[in-house]
Amino acid sequence: MSRSLKILRTRAPALPTPPLAWRASNPDDLCGPAAAVASRLVAKSRNLRAHPDVPVKILLYGPPGVGKTSIADMVAAELSGCPLAVEEFNGKLVTVEVVKQWMAGLGMSSLFGVYSVRIINEMDRCSRDAQDLLLSYLDRLPAGRAVIGTSNLQLDLLTERFQTRFQSIKLAAPSTEEIAAMLRRHWRVDHATSLRIAVGSGGCVRAALADLETWLDADGLS
Repeated sequence: MSRSLKILRTRAPALPTPPLAWRASNPDDLCGPAAAVASRLVAKSRNLRAHPDVPVKILLYGPPGVGKTSIADMVAAELSGCPLAVEEFNGKLVTVEVVKQWMAGLGMSSLFGVYSVRIINEMDRCSRDAQDLLLSYLDRLPAGRAVIGTSNLQLDLLTERFQTRFQSIKLAAPSTEEIAAMLRRHWRVDHATSLRIAVGSGGCVRAALADLETWLDADGLS
């Protein structure tokens, strides 16, 4: 292979990530209230990682597709400093047996990372019995451990006992303009199209990404 051909291949631009495969990696990737919340929580997590003297218990709640899981992932990465120290669960799969295993391991130190982090998505889907046992688990959580939960429910639909165990943070849906600006920032999409997709999303970023991918496929730009 000639040297000139090697240079051309090296300089070839990378293809943009398809919207549905894209994942926010820092607070600036998000839009609307999620970006501000992520920025604050990531900064707080960075400080806690330097001084892991307390347990961390955070509950992010709000409508679907506004960035709750993305924020949870960012905070977990900042707290732990190691992917092997982060476990992620869907609330429906967090049974009494699972929580009992967690309880049994409370006295064990983490082999990886500064904080050992468990993310529970859709925490409200845990069974009632599992939620009751989770209360004891959260009360006994030692320093250097973190539980980050997400819920699509309003906070008043979760039991009061559950609410008081967490720093509870509500995420509102981003505006049409905020979603449209995010789409233009990450993909080649014109202003009018980005606004049309954002309006149709109803404030759900995930829905906007799905519609954008359909538009990119149809327009031959993906």
